[in-house]
Amino acid sequence: MALVNVSTALKRDEIKKILESQESPKYTYVKMKTAIEMQFDVQDDAQGSHGDLANYTKKIIKEQPWGAALMLRVLNEGQAFTGQK
Repeated sequence: MALVNVSTALKRDEIKKILESQESPKYTYVKMKTAIEMQFDVQDDAQGSHGDLANYTKKIIKEQPWGAALMLRVLNEGQAFTGQK
């Protein structure tokens, strides 16, 4: 289990629906942490084949037709934002 936080001002309902429809890894919506930040519990397979779940989550969102134009931040719970380095 890992907690992943997705912050964005737009497309929150669509993102929630897309992530919850994933089979592997399995996303379960937990709560809104702030007005723009959603938290998901993510269950990866036993091998952890999806690697860093924050990066994988961002990849799923960015693959959407509108994803390239969307400003968002995806972090593992407890991870500090250090810029795009």
